[in-house]
Amino acid sequence: MRRFYFICVLLFSFAISNGQEHIFASKERLNNIHDILALYIDSSNQNNENINNKVDKLIAKLEKAKTRRKSDYSFLRALFYKTHNSILKDYDRLASMGETLEKGSFGCVTGTAIYALLLEHFGYEYKVIELPNHVFIHLELDNASYIFESTLAFDGFRRSNEALDKILKQRWINNRRITSLETVGGWYDEFKVLPGNYTKISITELAGLQYFNESVIKYLEKDYPYALELAMKGYELYESERHEKLMQLIIHKILKNKELKVQTKEGFVNRYVQFVKTKKLSQRK
Repeated sequence: MRRFYFICVLLFSFAISNGQEHIFASKERLNNIHDILALYIDSSNQNNENINNKVDKLIAKLEKAKTRRKSDYSFLRALFYKTHNSILKDYDRLASMGETLEKGSFGCVTGTAIYALLLEHFGYEYKVIELPNHVFIHLELDNASYIFESTLAFDGFRRSNEALDKILKQRWINNRRITSLETVGGWYDEFKVLPGNYTKISITELAGLQYFNESVIKYLEKDYPYALELAMKGYELYESERHEKLMQLIIHKILKNKELKVQTKEGFVNRYVQFVKTKKLSQRK
């Protein structure tokens, strides 16, 4: 699958941990990974146990690989490509985490999340970089700046260069030439709002972006009630402006929907109003 965009990264002064050598996966760490993974997957998913087992097997495989690598650089390179070969099979910009771990379909959100989970497990410090239409991982290793670009199967682990760092430091320029790769903000133009620069987010907030994407899908399918539920769940994890505007847009569609009864509309509006009060969510027009 071909990609036509530039990979951009920003040089940060992150500290990176060399970590300890692990021969077998630590149960404590795995339990933590499972807890984080649960943020991305519906608890009603009947395949959750199989999904967790798949992640555990990959971690065990990487634990063994780590014992054979003489440097962090060598191991992180192996981690990137072994994970891509094992899990990330087919690009689908709006894939859910369940689809990624069950079928191998992935987008930049779920692909980045998988790598973030693994870096968490192995004790490496990293940053998830959010752009309007994309997310990727940045880390620093031996005084050099690197990225994990999940959408590039063959050269997604790469070192940055000064020219690309300078580009990302400018006010927002769509230097990625994003066309089909619009996972996070595929229809952000509807809001006519673009953040002025990049954002650093946590692995939990990244899960909020997945629910944003899933809410978008339901919105486009005109399933506004479920879209609202997903958007609110996403906002619980990531209190971003894009979530706020999405919820406002959905409520507007619900109120104008002639197929919904007045009582049903009032129920959704009341739930939303209560959510706004609880979260002190701004009401931009």
